[in-house]
Amino acid sequence: MNTVKLLMNAAVIGLASFAANAHAGYNFNFDNAASGTSANDAAVNPYSNVQFLSGFVTADLDADGFEILDPNGQTIPGYTHWEAYSDSDIRVRDPQEYGHGDAPSVSNALDAMFDQVLISFSSAQNLSSFSVQLDNSMFGDFNSSILFLDAAGKTISTLSFDQYANPGAIITGGAVSGVYGIVLNAGKLYDNLSITTVSAVPEAETYAMMLAGLGMMGFVASRRRR
Repeated sequence: MNTVKLLMNAAVIGLASFAANAHAGYNFNFDNAASGTSANDAAVNPYSNVQFLSGFVTADLDADGFEILDPNGQTIPGYTHWEAYSDSDIRVRDPQEYGHGDAPSVSNALDAMFDQVLISFSSAQNLSSFSVQLDNSMFGDFNSSILFLDAAGKTISTLSFDQYANPGAIITGGAVSGVYGIVLNAGKLYDNLSITTVSAVPEAETYAMMLAGLGMMGFVASRRRR
């Protein structure tokens, strides 16, 4: 009987593990506050582990703590990373204030007109999907990119698109693991931001425990009916 209980407990643990692997995520339409409100105001951003910040590229440091730069004092491709300004001030804005048409949602969008936006997570996120909508204007840059960053601020994945002449376009991306930050390029307002995440896949032992436990639970139920 103790064996049965252990296997039933294993099934419960396995089911709990599957529940932990359920999809979750973050959704923003930026409409729950007045134009000009901080993007980190609770009415706009209800998620405690997400921040909207201003980001910038800076040089990596060598083993002695000095910046890795070329002879002219410029950063070297491959030896840079993203950081956040300590005085970041990202806001939501009615795109009409810039002549960028109505917001794709209702009233506001995320203002990245003059400063790229760094969406920062307090812990690693395993993305299963990503989407964001451009403002309803013909303005913007060619060959723009959305960057996905690791814990060190290094780019681990890139989503390329054209801001220019794509009013209201929805930019979508697929799975990216270990994401600590997402960079939205300057030049547009962004709306209807959706980030779907999923936790790590359970180990094989977890599957075995759950299946064994479920099988024993079925066996016990069958015996009780007889």
